[in-house]
Amino acid sequence: MHTNSIIMLVDDSLDDLELMRIAFKRAGIRNPIAEMHSGEEAIEYLSGEGKYADRRHFPLPCVVITDLKMPGVDGFELLEWLKGQSAFDRVPKIVLTASRHDEDERRATEVGCSAYFVKPEQLDGLVKLVSKMNDGWISVYCPIAAS
Repeated sequence: MHTNSIIMLVDDSLDDLELMRIAFKRAGIRNPIAEMHSGEEAIEYLSGEGKYADRRHFPLPCVVITDLKMPGVDGFELLEWLKGQSAFDRVPKIVLTASRHDEDERRATEVGCSAYFVKPEQLDGLVKLVSKMNDGWISVYCPIAAS
């Protein structure tokens, strides 16, 4: 496995994170996932601060998938922070949110998101969306060796 095959999922909803784990498995994506429950936790991980200081145990992700609407540091602020960190220039930043507002998509694009997706209401739709993410970003930026 490539050392940089970690996908970071950032969402404050434990239910949504569980659905993403299921969708990844059903879509056949075997990459390890770093689950962050807030924008603050994601920034701490990405900065290598605190418990995330050891990069052997907490490698940098090859793709970041974030929700927008979270308490504290939200997805917009996380994207803005990432935009200011040149180390993450080549890391795709994908927004996966319940927000269907054009203004949210415009703002997310302005602060650096590579793609904007609205969370499907059904698991089958989420599996199809994760497969689309795999085709466009994950398999390209996060290749893993065949087993």
